Amino acid sequence: MCTEIKKDRWIKEIAYWQDDPLIGAKIIQLTGHISMATNIYCEDPACSKNNRIAVFRSNRCDHFATGELWVIDINTMQSILVDTDTIWFGCFPQAYGDFFFYPKFCGDKWEIRKLCFSTLEIEVVLKFQGNVFPYITLGSASSDARFLANLREVTDGYYEVIVLDLETKKEKILVGGEEFCNPHPRFDRMKGKWVLVQHNRGYRKVNGMIKCIDCEQGVSLVLFEKDGSKRIELPVSRPFIPQGVSGHEAWIYNQPAFIFSTSPLYDPYADGNRCGNLLLYRIGEKKPVVVVNAPDVYFGHVSTSSCGKYWCCDVWDWKHEGKDVCFKPPKIAVGSIKTGKFAFVCEVNGYWPGYEMGHSHPYLSADNRQVIFTSTRTGFPQVFSAILPEGFLENLDR
Repeated sequence: MCTEIKKDRWIKEIAYWQDDPLIGAKIIQLTGHISMATNIYCEDPACSKNNRIAVFRSNRCDHFATGELWVIDINTMQSILVDTDTIWFGCFPQAYGDFFFYPKFCGDKWEIRKLCFSTLEIEVVLKFQGNVFPYITLGSASSDARFLANLREVTDGYYEVIVLDLETKKEKILVGGEEFCNPHPRFDRMKGKWVLVQHNRGYRKVNGMIKCIDCEQGVSLVLFEKDGSKRIELPVSRPFIPQGVSGHEAWIYNQPAFIFSTSPLYDPYADGNRCGNLLLYRIGEKKPVVVVNAPDVYFGHVSTSSCGKYWCCDVWDWKHEGKDVCFKPPKIAVGSIKTGKFAFVCEVNGYWPGYEMGHSHPYLSADNRQVIFTSTRTGFPQVFSAILPEGFLENLDR
């Protein structure tokens, strides 16, 4: 089944905020309905090559609350309702691609639907029996839109990371275990051969909550071929370096490399040239390298641009006290992977919510002209754009 959204239903709901004083970025509020909104995620931005983004709206903040899926065209600053009875967790963004996969509840059954950003056509790609959607995390779609990666909880506290082949309708289990809760599975941005998976060493589900039982091990990352034929333990955590992974990592376009942040529980990492917690690892190398020399700030949710030249991240002050950073709203920074230079773009503002859909999750638009992020500055999460001034990225490249 393939349906098309009525294109005469675009609306303009934007609001203009005062320019941010850090660099003079123009701040535009993209969502204005009386509901919470999130820009889905930043590791695999739900942003198309023609600058349309997927936004989820709900009146509840829990992961599996049903709500509405909207598309915002950030070229025209207009919005359109795409679908209803959808959930945020269980989506599969295709980073800067033309497709977005999402769950839809249809009466008494679930479906996975494929939205085409450019045409606004919707296609049902898979139907499930029963009223429980099997996948429970924010997943990833391969560059050819054939494969989807996600997580399934088989029994209470035991998880399986899977790859779903939409052509054969079959799953491949990449790995299973108690420590693969919240694994952030991400297809590479080359040909989609590899899936990067977070291994939460020392973590278990206890009384319905994921808790750290042994924090000395440190979270790490594992690389899998999508058919499950190969597994590579990556030297990005203890014992290879004295840090652990924070849980935020993003592939670099057309490179066998990704950028990740380390946990605030550890001191900054010194690689001999630089010191900080934003690192880059290239597949096959012995250790990661520091992306930017900034030991006094903490980089959290990281994304990389559609061109592979820049990173974008939320940033806090960091006192290195062996505990989480102070959860006041962060700033947003953008940096050059090549030069190591970075600059702050704007304040997120508002408050820092405990629920994930309210976190800032910043990323660059496909044309590198705007930073898209979530903020609670209105009182509850809404999606915003920070328009970069002319010459901003060029200055980072020098």
